[in-house]
Amino acid sequence: VTCLRGEGQTALQKYVIVLAYLVLGRDTFWFDFDSVWLKNPLPTLQRAQEAEAAAARADGRPEATVFAAIDFDSKNCPMNAFFLLKASHEATLLWLLSLLEWVYKRPFVHDQLAFSLFLGMTVLVDEEPLPTPPQWAPLDPNIFGNAARFEGLGFSSEVEDLVFFHFFDGWNSNQPEGVEQFATPTYRGLDVFGVLYGEDKAAAHAAMNRSRLPAPKELKDCSYMENMGLGVTLTHSRVELPDDD
Repeated sequence: VTCLRGEGQTALQKYVIVLAYLVLGRDTFWFDFDSVWLKNPLPTLQRAQEAEAAAARADGRPEATVFAAIDFDSKNCPMNAFFLLKASHEATLLWLLSLLEWVYKRPFVHDQLAFSLFLGMTVLVDEEPLPTPPQWAPLDPNIFGNAARFEGLGFSSEVEDLVFFHFFDGWNSNQPEGVEQFATPTYRGLDVFGVLYGEDKAAAHAAMNRSRLPAPKELKDCSYMENMGLGVTLTHSRVELPDDD
């Protein structure tokens, strides 16, 4: 077991720590610390990789090197609360290093927006060229669950089916007091951290069950999103036309 302690609460920290493990040749699974670990995730991650490998063979394409959580109401809107990076592909390391440099140069951009951008799933922030997005696959939002604290999040499975539950206590660079401006009323007035890490298991189960919702009738496609809700909106676009001469 190799343990690294992050220093400083910045948008770069999670990517720096993951990069260090990739350099050591370790496949690396990241989970945000404002999450409850409900089961050993390794069997679920192994099944996800096996299913992706089978799908890749059937489609005649490369296997995914990135696995990421997605919004509950989407088929491909990634979020970086949970993600797995495969160290067996050098391109994955170079991709993460490029992402890290990009965020460092743009401290005004939310780190989740950068993650989505580098997976090719949102609008460009500026005209700087980006590396080719890696092949990636979603993690089941009914297993890697997010609290229904924001629009588009939640799960439709039983609480007992969850491996992780992400409750957003550290939202927006450890400023949880700012969450209510954008949050749904689902957890308003509730000390979610205290309940989930308390001794009352029934209360913790009930708190997580607040995020259990009907399955979406239609799933969003973030390939065509103009606004990710993270501070960047597409207002216009420009297409370079070939010179007739």
